[in-house]
Amino acid sequence: MDYYFLCNDFFEHYKSTEEIKTSIINYIHNNYDILKDIYFEPKKMEQEKIEEIIDSVEYQKVLLDTITHLHNINLDIVFENTVNELGNILDYINIDKKIYIIIGMNTTTIYSTKYQNEDVTVILLESTLGIEENIKMLLAHEYTHWIREKEIKHDIFEKCIGERFITEGIACNFSEEVVPNKQKSYYTIVPNTTVEWVENNLEVIDKVVEPELNKNNMMYDFFYMFAKTKIPNMPVRTGYVYGYIKVKEYMRKNNFKIKDIVKSDWREVLNG
Repeated sequence: MDYYFLCNDFFEHYKSTEEIKTSIINYIHNNYDILKDIYFEPKKMEQEKIEEIIDSVEYQKVLLDTITHLHNINLDIVFENTVNELGNILDYINIDKKIYIIIGMNTTTIYSTKYQNEDVTVILLESTLGIEENIKMLLAHEYTHWIREKEIKHDIFEKCIGERFITEGIACNFSEEVVPNKQKSYYTIVPNTTVEWVENNLEVIDKVVEPELNKNNMMYDFFYMFAKTKIPNMPVRTGYVYGYIKVKEYMRKNNFKIKDIVKSDWREVLNG
């Protein structure tokens, strides 16, 4: 694994100035070309929005909280030890990835993107507030994606919603296995109200998605932040919760852990 701590530029400037706003401006200026390629363009962050967030008192507080929590943490060691631990739990250590740890605009958490014709992983450090178990939870989620990307011979994110439900469900359940005893919304990265809606409407979702599982027509409805969903009153990003529930049911029925199913065909999990 190769780790690129772009965030260190921000921390170093803040250490000498103790000024949040000037530190983030300096950091963006120094790293703009790479941030444009791995974050601003993929996440459609326009300059006006970037400036608006930088000026936000709430955002500046998030950065200050992150700095405070990181005071006694060595990020290099945390990332290396965590990734090694995850590989051992899943009995799968043959992973070679580039991970960019950035200060973003607190608009997302962790994701994959293309950079210089290569798949890379980007984590927005401020989304973790610099708390070690939050970093661990997000890396656990992503580690299962790395395995499925390597082992499954189609696009695990865009092939069809059946695949996406199970891919995300496996990721969310592994986060729970690694960082237990949190609310379901913590692992699925949605509000509690979204979890409650899915739990109360499982039969409705089952009926709607049954003929759609082999297609990707409803990917937008279930997995995107600003979707206009076709199911009445359905919150956005419900696919993460639905997949989490379906994977958990499958594991409970078969007495499995994530390491037993991380490479499984989505149809086996949904029909099992």
